[in-house]
Amino acid sequence: MPAPKSEWDEERREKDQMPVEADDVNALSLSMGKQAASYLGASSVKVALTVMLQIQPQLQILLAAQSSPDASSDENARINKIPLFRAASRSTKAKPPIPWTYKGQALVDAYFKRIHILTPMLDESSFRKYYNEGRRCDAPWLSLLNMVFATSSIMSTPSSNLSHIKYYNQAIEHVHLSAFGSSHIETIQALALLGGYYLHYINRPNMANAIIGAILRMATALGLHRELPPEEQFDAAVIETRRRTWWTLFCLDTWGTTTLGRPSFGRWGPAINVQPPKLVTEQEESDSAQYAGIMPLLENIKFCKIATKVQDMLAVTPLLKTEDRSHLDGLLVEWFNNLPWLLRSTEPCVEPLHLSRCIMIWRYWNLRMLLYRPVLLTLACKAQLPIEEQDVVAVENCLNAAREIIDSVSKGWTRQQMSGWNAVWFLYQAAMIPLVAILWQPDNPSVVHWRAQIESILELFEAMQDWSLTARRSRDVVSRLLEASSQISNATSGTDPHNPSLQRGGPSGEVSGFWGSEGADAILPSGYSTGDIVDMLDQDWPWNMEVDGLAWGQQIPLLEEDNDAGSYSVDDGSMGVDYLSLATAETDALSQPPQPPP
Repeated sequence: MPAPKSEWDEERREKDQMPVEADDVNALSLSMGKQAASYLGASSVKVALTVMLQIQPQLQILLAAQSSPDASSDENARINKIPLFRAASRSTKAKPPIPWTYKGQALVDAYFKRIHILTPMLDESSFRKYYNEGRRCDAPWLSLLNMVFATSSIMSTPSSNLSHIKYYNQAIEHVHLSAFGSSHIETIQALALLGGYYLHYINRPNMANAIIGAILRMATALGLHRELPPEEQFDAAVIETRRRTWWTLFCLDTWGTTTLGRPSFGRWGPAINVQPPKLVTEQEESDSAQYAGIMPLLENIKFCKIATKVQDMLAVTPLLKTEDRSHLDGLLVEWFNNLPWLLRSTEPCVEPLHLSRCIMIWRYWNLRMLLYRPVLLTLACKAQLPIEEQDVVAVENCLNAAREIIDSVSKGWTRQQMSGWNAVWFLYQAAMIPLVAILWQPDNPSVVHWRAQIESILELFEAMQDWSLTARRSRDVVSRLLEASSQISNATSGTDPHNPSLQRGGPSGEVSGFWGSEGADAILPSGYSTGDIVDMLDQDWPWNMEVDGLAWGQQIPLLEEDNDAGSYSVDDGSMGVDYLSLATAETDALSQPPQPPP
């Protein structure tokens, strides 16, 4: 459920001092303030953080005692110069064309080497032709060219370089609100770079999500979702540009919303009949950047169709039945096993292909991890009960996927921002899994391995600081959580983990604290309520202690099955008080497997 406050402000950094890396989604601020925030579902990072707090409420005391980075520091002051998106006012004054320069040529080359390889929506030959001529001065072209400069400037320099701001400002001068009502394919492509890359880079994920949603509708208005009639004669390059633009938008929307826990809103369905891009056309050489980007795009389209199914099903009921979860995981494994050898191999290759296939594999393991994560989080939240084998397997799959992400990133990342930016994000996601496991089972022999995984992540974050805007802050958050978990483990060492006093009920078995009659308003020994704990981890909390179908802020009667001493499975639909439980009659239907999107 969304928070009762029907507002959120992603741009309050203008008014409030806060870490520049913090945003409304990724829980990097560790602030005690209470702010309205946007809706996030169970695939988000904040769910994992909340589960940690439920497992070990004393975690908030330790985190509160640690000093937070000063949001007004020189580093934050420098990067907070990154601008906001403001639509330009429409002007009748003609803009001059942008002439060819050596620097501009280098940026164009960098774009087709490090961005086009992932999202090949531009026609490389015509784009280079227009830039070399330096004659066009229409708004769609100027906005697109400047966004190409802005994104390629980021990807070809360290994270300390802010030259991209100039190009961003120039691009926005040519984007006014009326552009959303008069679709032009180059405007759509410019906004795709803005919403698909740039706004995510400067930590405006909600704005990025809104813009991608808008331009999908702009693309629909242009008919990009439909294949052109075969009986009509169209230029092959035009047909391919339409296909590549549509499927690029499809992938960008999927990638950008995977960890938001929000439904896809029909980005894929029977009304969309546009064909996948062709691997090569008559106008292209087989060794061009255009060609190199199409093969990964074709496989990314297949992946994103599966990811859309996963996303929609998790948005309905995160705790899927075993057979549904296995089916989706089987689709992902089949996709991976059928990848072309060039994309699955770890053999050395040219930089663009290496970048593309690394990020593709990181996404694969990340989605498999998110598919199984609800089982881990649910079991971690529950009092100790017998666990069925299928649940043990699901937890192992989640832990294995997190480990694969860490191993793959450590072997594949390179010192450039497209690689470092993605690597940090996937590592941050993966770090939550061993952290939850350590807090859940501090006496498990595997804690040594889980801790080693987190320490490896911290070392990678350290190495990536020049190549990711969020590496430093991600390292700080993860290291503080690890330090706090170590203190908790040391404090409880030698204590029987099965002792009822360590479970959610006290020695008498009576539910207390967060699970008691006061719910989220219960005051813990530190003087904070559970709601305060979440606010301490991040000033943005989207549910006001509510997660889809269950209000955490009130006491929900335990279901009879919770008192059953028999076998226990997270898939039986009778979880009782749990963050993924379906506790109301209205949501009983959700225990049935949802139909996959068409």
